Amino acid sequence: MPDTVVVKGEGGLPYSKGLMAQSLSAAGVAPGRAYEVARALEARLAEEGRAEIPVADLRVLAAEVLREREGDDAAQRFLDWEDLDRLERPLVVLLGGTAGVGKSTLSTLLASRVGITRVIATDAIRHVIRAFFSHDLMPAVHYSSFEAGTAFEPAPGIEGDRDIAGYLRQVESVRTGAAAILDRALQEGTPMILEGVHLVPGSVGPAVSDRCVLVEAVLAIEDEDAHRSHFSLRGGSRPADRYLNRFDQIRKLQAYLVERARSNGAPVIEAQNLDVALAEAMELVHAAVRAELRGEHRAP
Repeated sequence: MPDTVVVKGEGGLPYSKGLMAQSLSAAGVAPGRAYEVARALEARLAEEGRAEIPVADLRVLAAEVLREREGDDAAQRFLDWEDLDRLERPLVVLLGGTAGVGKSTLSTLLASRVGITRVIATDAIRHVIRAFFSHDLMPAVHYSSFEAGTAFEPAPGIEGDRDIAGYLRQVESVRTGAAAILDRALQEGTPMILEGVHLVPGSVGPAVSDRCVLVEAVLAIEDEDAHRSHFSLRGGSRPADRYLNRFDQIRKLQAYLVERARSNGAPVIEAQNLDVALAEAMELVHAAVRAELRGEHRAP
């Protein structure tokens, strides 16, 4: 029997297990299980002998099959996630954390699962700024976050801590570039993930949060040995010794970010296990989307 054509508007394409599995994964279904559900849905379409099906009806049928196999909660998450295109404000995910906690890896995986194509690291912003401003003009951006304290005297109010003082100087230097990128995404209505050590919880004001569906979290690895072991996986231009020699400073920055997260009500994701961290990040995104949709439903 020919493939069922999924109709949207005036056009249509054959049903794709791969695309359906991707949508199910974005809704929080484990990838292996998502493909099984997509295959079961294909079989259901064949049993019913459908030559074509509107995309809205396919979503309902997919939720039905998902409910049979994964339960009501999974089906509702899928329907909520499929309503993402109804959001009037773009989804923006901010993932902070110090070196070695897996920010880049988790951001890439999360982007793939939820279908976000714009992922930007604040350290890339720092490198761009460094290319335009000399060391004398803007010294903060010419050091890694955990090394910035070597160039600065402690700032007032930081209790004489040179490492935190240098780090905050760098945060301030990078903030303008990060804010410009965020503003561009908000103007375009483009979902994005911004990740980096320079994302201090509580620093995003209403000018940003009122214009997007905001998810803000800090990644951290509580166990020092586990955190230290992450640097052994780095090679090439980022040798482990450079990080291990400054491990105390890295841990100090992590403690500062975790404290800021907790004092500002931002979640702290334990990142020792990447699969668990990804699941927690996915749930934060789903919760934000559900809350936004509930707000829409209450609107007059």
